[in-house]
Amino acid sequence: MKYVLLVVVMLGTYSWGQAQSNKKKKKSETQQQIQAAPSSRDPGSSSNIFKGERKRVKSNSKNKYGGLEAKAIQDYQQLKKANAKKYRKIERIKDKPQYSDPSYFGHKRKPKKRPVGKRKLCKECGIVH
Repeated sequence: MKYVLLVVVMLGTYSWGQAQSNKKKKKSETQQQIQAAPSSRDPGSSSNIFKGERKRVKSNSKNKYGGLEAKAIQDYQQLKKANAKKYRKIERIKDKPQYSDPSYFGHKRKPKKRPVGKRKLCKECGIVH
């Protein structure tokens, strides 16, 4: 009986010791990827951030810069053209009297000037006219 109790106590202390040990557990793939990604605590090295596959362009092609640079420049130029077109349209709209004439008070059409006795409170601008 003493031997059985002694074995149980020894197994209990062994298992308790194993439970308290600092074993290195295997990390899953997602945890490894998260750890490998740069963060504010560990920004990583800047050498691997901008590495990407670049395509070689033949010298007789139409792009004078080549590869990703040429595509980026074309995208930038298209964006600038689209923005210029958008701003021209906004300027045309701003020239309308609805926006340029102060007597419109934010109305789509100019408010009527009624006689003093018939004036009403405007729901749009809060002015009596």
